[in-house]
Amino acid sequence: MAKHYIIMSSSYTDGTRVALDITEDRLLNSEAIAKIIQDIKQSCGKDVPLSTHLIETESDSWASVAEYDPFFEEVVCSKSVQEFSEKIKTGRVLKGLDVATYILSKIKCTHLSLEKLVYFSYADYLCKYSERLFEDQIYAFTHGPVVESVYETYKRSGTQYVKSLDVQTGVKELPARSRILFAKDGAEKLCSIDETIQRYGKYSAGALVELTHRPGSPWAHVDSSKPYQVISDELISAHHHVECV
Repeated sequence: MAKHYIIMSSSYTDGTRVALDITEDRLLNSEAIAKIIQDIKQSCGKDVPLSTHLIETESDSWASVAEYDPFFEEVVCSKSVQEFSEKIKTGRVLKGLDVATYILSKIKCTHLSLEKLVYFSYADYLCKYSERLFEDQIYAFTHGPVVESVYETYKRSGTQYVKSLDVQTGVKELPARSRILFAKDGAEKLCSIDETIQRYGKYSAGALVELTHRPGSPWAHVDSSKPYQVISDELISAHHHVECV
């Protein structure tokens, strides 16, 4: 018989559950396992969601685990702590499209208003925590700040309410919310986005554009007549207060 101490989490990038299967006798003690979990949290964040399982099977193979309990079927088993951590860490970084999907699960938006709400979510979080909400750059377009992934996904919606990704993928509010929560510092990010929606979600697209176009705003400091001019974090931190309500 072989003992398996299994540490599990999720990889949102790959869309799978992932596992680290510890079977070596020298590692199957509380001190060694505590060190492994500490290393994972140091790499992925102290708030990383992990679950642990201890089972015995007839061999030390991962296939024997899936045969023993169907719960572990389709779980991707990593070969090392580093590989396991990298799979989790990549999925803990949000993209602008993740935030847009969550916003669309909460309220109806046109493409223009969605762009502004994603931007305001980013700016509010940056100014409050001095950390980036998601990894995408913010660009200055004619009608205000834009996130390219959101723009490319929803630009064909025109002035109509955009159809959220749940129409295509089945993403509703609960999984969209879970995606935000899984990110590094996910609870505070979700709270911040909700506060932004509450503050700005009642405004029309035109009113939101007026806010971002106020003299002295971050957008106003960039030449939007040139394509894909970045609105830097430094500009947002220094001038976001101008466009706040």
